[in-house]
Amino acid sequence: MRNREALRTLLARARARVDPADFGLAPRADPRGRKVEGLTHEHMTRLLGWPEHKYGYVERGKLASIGTEVLDPIARILHLTDHEWEALVLYATGSPPSYPLDPRLGAAVPQPWRRVLAGFVEMAYINDVAWDVVAYNRAFTRMFMRREVPDNTMRWMLLHPEARVTLADWENSWLPLLVPQLRAAVAANPHNRTLARLQADCRHDPVVAEQFLAPSAEYLQPRAESSRPLLHAELGPGWATMCAAGPFGVPGGRLMFVLFDQGEQPVRQPPMHAPATGPVDPEPEPGAGAAQAQAQARQRGQEQGQGQTQEQAPDSVPDAESAGPSGHRTWRNDSSVRPDPSGHPSNPAGPTSPADTRDARPRTADHRRDQHNEAS
Repeated sequence: MRNREALRTLLARARARVDPADFGLAPRADPRGRKVEGLTHEHMTRLLGWPEHKYGYVERGKLASIGTEVLDPIARILHLTDHEWEALVLYATGSPPSYPLDPRLGAAVPQPWRRVLAGFVEMAYINDVAWDVVAYNRAFTRMFMRREVPDNTMRWMLLHPEARVTLADWENSWLPLLVPQLRAAVAANPHNRTLARLQADCRHDPVVAEQFLAPSAEYLQPRAESSRPLLHAELGPGWATMCAAGPFGVPGGRLMFVLFDQGEQPVRQPPMHAPATGPVDPEPEPGAGAAQAQAQARQRGQEQGQGQTQEQAPDSVPDAESAGPSGHRTWRNDSSVRPDPSGHPSNPAGPTSPADTRDARPRTADHRRDQHNEAS
């Protein structure tokens, strides 16, 4: 729903702080001869090259159709901030913008997120709009062979040979859900060269290219609704549940938590609803150390969830995405399937990608690099 009054106020304030001289225009005066601060409607009409009165209709919210193609040039003339751009589109159309004014915003993550990652025992990392890894915690490094975290998680998942071993049952349980995410990101960020290059490389891989051409589910982001088989480099076979969140102020960025469960596939539990009944991390038992306290809290949370499942959802079953046509799982809990001590996969799955894997070059936990999201 539009908010015409908020739209008018936002644009009027933005016009007032822009000096017409910046555009080679003379300031206007009111009937008493006093200088009028900022740009006027006439200034905006001239700068936009629009018909007379059109800008006034936009500012008052009276234009029949106001989309981002109308608002974008206004925002750039008025030098709106990213917050103002989000508000402008929301007030004018009733929906948030699908892209930021400055494409570089998707590559910069505020420093406090490092502290967030450091405070979690579960595997966690942050990537930018193009899946370039910005930060990660130590638990995440243990998932990979040689503890080498890839520079770009999507490129690694789609094209790196090791991913087709680590992401167990890769072709059935992972690939069909990765391709739609990349396709959606490219559509939302058409000028991002990293995404464009990744998509082009995927089309040269015979297995991934076939998935691009085939109809696929419209799966845009992980929703923590199901788990998928994963071969952890240190813990062995298990199941990964992907929990995704988006750091506000980082358009397209993702805060990812990878919850790993060894053994049998975890049973899907009922969702949570308000009001909350208490903290999810109860007080540790007396005498318990930090690591033991964390394990106790995790165990209690699992027991509570299982209790709720039995009471509220007795017919709940594991997600069927990892089951074969006959209903049998395609991923076996076989502890003998582990990486070879030499660091090479013991059971390589899927063809080796001929694509250029320079961007999939792994790095160590102590590696530092400048983040650069190429955008035109």
